[in-house]
Amino acid sequence: MKKILLILVALVAFSSGVQAQGFLKGLKDKAKQKITNKIVGKHSEEVSSESDDTPVVPQATDVIPRRRTSTVVWDGIYTPSKASTASALMAELPPLPAAEKMARSTMDERDVYNMKIAAVTARVTELQYADESCSDAELEAFRQRYEKRIHDLIGDDENALKQKMGVTSSLEAKIKQFEKMSEQEQTAYIQNHPEFIQEMQNMAVKAQAFGEEASKIGEGARTMETELGQLSKRLLDREMAELNHNYDAIGAKYQTKLQTIYKQIFATNDQTKVDALYDEADKLLYDYRLEAAREYRASLQRRIANSKQYASEYNRIVNKAVATGDVPKCIVGRSDLNTVTFVANVLEEAYANLPELEASPVEETTLYELPAGYTFATWENRGYIETGGSFSLSGANGISGSFPLLASGPEGAVAVVENGKFRKISQNELDKLNRQANDRNYRKGNNLPKPPYGTYKSRSGKRTVEYSKSGTLIINSMTTYCPVAFKAQTDRLDWVIIEGAKIVKCTYKL
Repeated sequence: MKKILLILVALVAFSSGVQAQGFLKGLKDKAKQKITNKIVGKHSEEVSSESDDTPVVPQATDVIPRRRTSTVVWDGIYTPSKASTASALMAELPPLPAAEKMARSTMDERDVYNMKIAAVTARVTELQYADESCSDAELEAFRQRYEKRIHDLIGDDENALKQKMGVTSSLEAKIKQFEKMSEQEQTAYIQNHPEFIQEMQNMAVKAQAFGEEASKIGEGARTMETELGQLSKRLLDREMAELNHNYDAIGAKYQTKLQTIYKQIFATNDQTKVDALYDEADKLLYDYRLEAAREYRASLQRRIANSKQYASEYNRIVNKAVATGDVPKCIVGRSDLNTVTFVANVLEEAYANLPELEASPVEETTLYELPAGYTFATWENRGYIETGGSFSLSGANGISGSFPLLASGPEGAVAVVENGKFRKISQNELDKLNRQANDRNYRKGNNLPKPPYGTYKSRSGKRTVEYSKSGTLIINSMTTYCPVAFKAQTDRLDWVIIEGAKIVKCTYKL
């Protein structure tokens, strides 16, 4: 019975011309589909998004790597680099600042650093958009070469395929006759015709050889996809480990002491006491920042090393598939520019994302909080909107103006906050708001409100607050904020930040 079942399995695959033709067409269609999905499908431009806190890493199916986007911000004029290769651009990036500089540095020092990064990332953007990676002609030529490999394996028609399988007209007739028999008749036929078993075994051997030969077509691409998937997972795991690094043990040494001092500052208007207390707090804050910066800097170095290692291994894997003819040569190259962007983004974090304590040198007041499950869109959290037009910075705790702030919620829900009021919106309304925002920005151009960049001093002249064109507000060369609104008063500075689900007003005494 087992022999009969095994034979029947073979018969299912090769008993009729229609099935043979279907197999031939199916193999061709499958090969074409793989080429289209894995190669051509990725030719349409996809830009990696920095829309949440999850690090973006290339996926296994990104045969043509997606373009990474820079997170570097600079509101001013700068000249893009003239370098034309990834290695030259990488060499122009500044080194990570020393831990002492990360702990405390002036606006000018940070701006020089950020402008070097901005010049490189601007040039990367120019090179990436000038390079289409794989043109339609290159992809079509690759597709034709791939189909020729399939044709050379299978042949032109059903008869060529049968010949490869060892299916002669005589054997095909026997198979059709065998199919019509009852099980008892099949058993008797096998016993009386050992040559039939031999012919079927020969066909099975040839079918196996054919299958092995067919599996080699695209094997390089499949191996590449598997290896890239494993490589991407390793990078993601390492990124998450660094991003989740815990600095609480360092912060615990300073948190309570600083909170006590800051509360005393917020409770008094005596200028002499304010200056003395801030002086005491800043010494403690610097000690914390220096200790944290040493660990943080080491973490950034590991992330940069991981990215460079990823790029090297990525190119090795892809070049191996190119050498076997399984992917087009034109896909090689973009990953190197992506690595430059990734390293630039990590370098930018040296000043922007040094872990801060909960204890803050500014008095914070929550103006608004979204309903549970909603958070403000990431792009709302960083970037100047206007001075006082959308936020109440004159003493009232609230939001004014109609500038819509986007928020995302559960299961893809989208909402806006206007005039301090929350409402859900549809995709159509979201598209409309985006068009209106684009039109408004296009019409106003350079007339859009500009942040009041510059240096602000305390009344005693001992402390400074610097507002940089990188979008950051730097308090006494240490703690940084990214205001969406800002207003200078004679005795204080007021600004607004957006953090997660909250709109927060910050006040710093001068």
